[in-house]
Amino acid sequence: MHTHMTTDTLNEFHTKTLKLLKKLIGENREFDIIDLFSQMHPADIAYLIDILQDEEKVRLFSLLDIEKASDVILEISDASKDRIIEELSSEKLTKIIDEMDSDDAADFIAELPEEQAETVLAGIEPEDVEDVKKLLQYPEDTAGGIMQSELVSVPDTALIRDAVSAVIQAAEETEDIYSIFVVDAEGHLVGTVPLQQLITARRNSPVISSIERDIPRVTVDVDQEQVVQIFKKYDLVTLPVVDEDERLVGRITVDDVVDVMEEETSEDIYRIAGVGEDDSPLSGPVQSVRKRLPWLYFNLLTALCSALVIGFFEDTIKLVVALAVFMPVVAGLGGNAGGQTLVLIVRGLALGELTLENARKTLFKELLVGVANGLAVGVVVGIVCYLWKGNFLLGGILFMAMTINILVGTLAGTLIPLTLKWLKLDPALGSNVFVTALTDVCGFLSFLGLATLFLKLLT
Repeated sequence: MHTHMTTDTLNEFHTKTLKLLKKLIGENREFDIIDLFSQMHPADIAYLIDILQDEEKVRLFSLLDIEKASDVILEISDASKDRIIEELSSEKLTKIIDEMDSDDAADFIAELPEEQAETVLAGIEPEDVEDVKKLLQYPEDTAGGIMQSELVSVPDTALIRDAVSAVIQAAEETEDIYSIFVVDAEGHLVGTVPLQQLITARRNSPVISSIERDIPRVTVDVDQEQVVQIFKKYDLVTLPVVDEDERLVGRITVDDVVDVMEEETSEDIYRIAGVGEDDSPLSGPVQSVRKRLPWLYFNLLTALCSALVIGFFEDTIKLVVALAVFMPVVAGLGGNAGGQTLVLIVRGLALGELTLENARKTLFKELLVGVANGLAVGVVVGIVCYLWKGNFLLGGILFMAMTINILVGTLAGTLIPLTLKWLKLDPALGSNVFVTALTDVCGFLSFLGLATLFLKLLT
């Protein structure tokens, strides 16, 4: 419906639809709301539900038929989802989940409370339960955790017409069929036949004559970030997943990968900033406080370290009050330099462009960048200090401190995420907090330390 819409046009559509929806809600015209929703994409419905008040969210969601409700609930925010699930009966929730693809169903059930998850599993169609239970055994951030069991496969002895029949039979249950997987008698993956090639091949020819054998594949335990890199490297729309014996167990489609990219990007942004992964603008205040407060306490600890450094040079500051004016400049610029480098390094690690093996070249490059930027900014701020305060020595001290701290910030922005990666932790985990703490302490220490060293000349 909105394939060719620009962002502005889509925003205008949402604004007009929201206005109409609120009017229909106010007039209790439920049949008109149902008619409106029947013409809309699930993602647009989810967007509108997210904006509304809690009571309206639940009321509108209850008007959706089971099939559309299963699509919409996957699109809405976690806060709205939790509120809606609270009001759904176990019977209706089970029907909604039963409509989902196996990978979506497994992810959804994994987030439910244990007792509710067991109730839902007990109510799902028997043929679907087995698939969902298999997916639930894999960690959610692995290929096994994001794959779906629904796929089209044929034996390597099949003819093209058999493969076409398999596609027709599976079309109702399996969405987004891009390729047909070919397996041997033991279920080992032999190769694939792209759908386009299947349509143009002669019906009586063997499938094996149209097969592509040299295809990328992943095992169930591969990290989802590596899956994203494989999709990007080979321009894939679907990727087979095999077990340790090379038996075909599922597939990952490009829409799953887009979700992973969004998840990983959000996770990195949150962790760099020291915010909980499941915090959002729509979260409740209690949840947001609980997620953010620990990092604020850690920030307080690092700020107190900076205060201790300043306190150590209290006498120097009393004698040369001008030092207090430039202290935030030294610390702030160092933090900014560290933040610039940090974003580049975390992104490089996330995309696989930067590894521990090729990190030495990057470290040397960032060292040169830190020195160059430090000297360039140091000269300018030193001149500004001299022109403002008329003290050449103070300008020189500021120049040296700024050069040192920008270099330290650049190195910290490089080494902290690399160290976290080496320790097998998320490189983004609170990196910004660590970099800021280090540049604050180092900035004050270098600036006030140098000033103390040349105190007699300054006074």
